Amino acid sequence: MAHNYDTKTKITDFNVDWMRIKSACMTTISKKAGKTPNDEWKRKLLICRHSPIRRGSISWEWDSIPYAISTHFARHHEGCEKFIGTERSDRTGIDRSQRGQMDYVPMEMDANIQALINISEKRLCTCADPTTRKYWEAVLEEIRKYDENIYWSCVPQCVRCGGCVEPFSDCKFYENLMKDATKEEQMNVMKRYDIYNEKVRKLTRN
Repeated sequence: MAHNYDTKTKITDFNVDWMRIKSACMTTISKKAGKTPNDEWKRKLLICRHSPIRRGSISWEWDSIPYAISTHFARHHEGCEKFIGTERSDRTGIDRSQRGQMDYVPMEMDANIQALINISEKRLCTCADPTTRKYWEAVLEEIRKYDENIYWSCVPQCVRCGGCVEPFSDCKFYENLMKDATKEEQMNVMKRYDIYNEKVRKLTRN
């Protein structure tokens, strides 16, 4: 019987200033930022993954996440930091030997935009642990309330690469996703992102 885990997520800090990001971009080509960037420009930059996106950072917390699932997120190390509640008996007053690996602990994370994209590639993959995927989807849904373009850019790795990159699996997610797409659409990385967001997330194209 499937367990309904509490995936409630709270954004504790949303520090994304697109003009600061654009300023960094323009500096790298010895120019000055002018107008506020539009959605098309933001999505192009998110696709390119140029270094200025690391100027944007987001923090969030889970009051309750299974300890075993927290270790999946703890494995991500570039551009992010993790703070996980202890299970030490002297801190919790609970005999650690009596706790299960799916017992809840609190957890907080900080991540820049590049890290969010990297984590999404692994944790939105259908080969990822289903519970881990639900927790990550909950994070992205909260981020969506602040910035739909960042949400749009967080996709599984097959969408980014144009095919499954898990050769030990027999996943057919990408083939099913793209079964109605033309060859030209499949060869266009932004089109692939649009198709994923339209079909899986029901996000209309800008």
